[in-house]
Amino acid sequence: MEETLDSAVKILSQWQSSSNDSGSFDDCPKPSLFERHGRDEVLEFIAAAKALHSAIQKLITSDSASSKKLASAQNLLRATMKRLSREFFSLLKANKDHLYPHAYSRSDSLSDDESTGSSTYGSTDGLSLLGENNNGNGVGVGVEEVSSAMDDLKLIADCMMSTGYGKKCLKIYRITRRSIVEESILHLGARKIKKSRIQKMDGEKIQMKMNKWLKVARFAVKQIFLGEKILCDHLFSSSYALPPMQETCFAEVCKDSALILFKIPGKLAKHSKKSPDMAYRFLDLYDGISDLSLDIDLIFCSDLTAPVRSGVKLSINRIADGVRSILSEFESHVQKDASKVVVPGGGVYPLARYVMDYLTSLMNHTGALDKILDESHGNLQSCLPENYFDDGMTASPIALWLAWQILLLLCKVDAKSELYKDGALSYLFLANNLQYVLSRVSGSKLESMLGETWVPKHKAKVMQYAVNYEKAGWDKIISVFPKDHMANMPLDKVRECFKKFNAEFEDEYNKQIDWFVLDPTLRDEIKSSLTKQVMERYRYVYDKYMPLLKKHREKGVIQTVIKFTPEEVENYMSDLLDGPDTDEVVPLTGEETGQPGVEATGVQRRRKRIRQLVRHLRVL
Repeated sequence: MEETLDSAVKILSQWQSSSNDSGSFDDCPKPSLFERHGRDEVLEFIAAAKALHSAIQKLITSDSASSKKLASAQNLLRATMKRLSREFFSLLKANKDHLYPHAYSRSDSLSDDESTGSSTYGSTDGLSLLGENNNGNGVGVGVEEVSSAMDDLKLIADCMMSTGYGKKCLKIYRITRRSIVEESILHLGARKIKKSRIQKMDGEKIQMKMNKWLKVARFAVKQIFLGEKILCDHLFSSSYALPPMQETCFAEVCKDSALILFKIPGKLAKHSKKSPDMAYRFLDLYDGISDLSLDIDLIFCSDLTAPVRSGVKLSINRIADGVRSILSEFESHVQKDASKVVVPGGGVYPLARYVMDYLTSLMNHTGALDKILDESHGNLQSCLPENYFDDGMTASPIALWLAWQILLLLCKVDAKSELYKDGALSYLFLANNLQYVLSRVSGSKLESMLGETWVPKHKAKVMQYAVNYEKAGWDKIISVFPKDHMANMPLDKVRECFKKFNAEFEDEYNKQIDWFVLDPTLRDEIKSSLTKQVMERYRYVYDKYMPLLKKHREKGVIQTVIKFTPEEVENYMSDLLDGPDTDEVVPLTGEETGQPGVEATGVQRRRKRIRQLVRHLRVL
């Protein structure tokens, strides 16, 4: 023991005599033990300190120990620990920017004023724990240097823990690292934000805050807090330090900064102005913080950091509440729509476009919406028609909600159809709008949500609306001629049929010339069906009775009775349902346009045929 004590005193006294122990912790011992000496010398110093402590413990229990010698050894140990404390503080401070890579860019901060000041911190892109970083002076710090600094700190921590100075070591660490973490989070712009300030922000400002928070939070979790966790566990993982000590140390360093950071999204969600388009921003935020929560739970896993986990859950719940509030307002907007505007030509109602655009955009967040709507919209199943979904299909909360929104929309479309005075146009309006909804559902995530049978069921409804349109608009024209082709009619009856057809056809053509079917496939199907029904009877009667009428020609009778050849009727019908927005171009003569060589749109072409139709019917 005596030899061990003398050897330790000799080594430590040499270092003690050359150090500057009169200064504050801001003064690094000169010469620094870890900067100017080799690893062997450092290990020798640490071993001597531990040996001195061990010798003191034996002297205390020894009956023959000299009190003077014991006091001298204890004084030397205190001076040695004081030196190590300063070395520990100096290493922590000197390596504050690269014990883990927590450098950042001003452009990534949450602060409002990004144009003032400058930062020596590097970019967050491409950083990884203990990877290459910038020390603030443009000098690269590599993995080996970072590892060396951490090893030196651990040597000191282990030594101070084993010699009874663990509390002092932990105090230095907590105070130093806490200030570093707080400074880092503050520079990133994470600071307490007032309710009144949030309420004054517009949607664009809120979105900017949310986007920046996500970027900052990812970096803080993956780099700062994870780095502190690893650093703390690394330094205090020896047998001298119990696990609770590590957790206590980490909690005191990071808890307050983490609480400030993780409460921000909840405050933004709770106090910002709600509007339908904010749902996308809230859902992005919900996805982002939910993804981070897994890492947060692992990093802040102890009872001491439970408030951090609770703060994250509170923010997630507030964001979810915000989304539910926005979706509820959206649904209310659809239900309260009381516009009496009649869409010209039976086109797509603006509300249908708005609702389907909105629902389609929400499909980027189906996972989040399923969680958010899980409890609040569970009763929607009873509101939907029986067998609305595929047999045996268990509808998810988002599927139920989507189906309900589309059903509300279609109910509104049904109500709007009653604003049309013409029954045929009313059915055309229904067909157009349901077909538009189908076009947005088919082949999208909406279809997978609603099930395989949803689209076929509603396609059948579209076709029924088309049939109803044909009956309401064209039955009276088709029924002019007898169903029985073989039955013979007297000439007077023939003339009456043609005159009635001319009048009815003119009236319906003039009325329907500006109606349209938006979907080209549906339009072609309706046109084909109509043309077939009309031309089948008209051509048969025309071919059968035209020769007979010629035999009984009277002046002007044929022109008055038969105004159109079958080809002309077919041409007129081909103009229908194209609507006023067609791109088709046909040449007109100079006499008709007033300008030789001018091309006319499909609208002009149809107007030309209307004039021709009127001239036909005026020749009596």
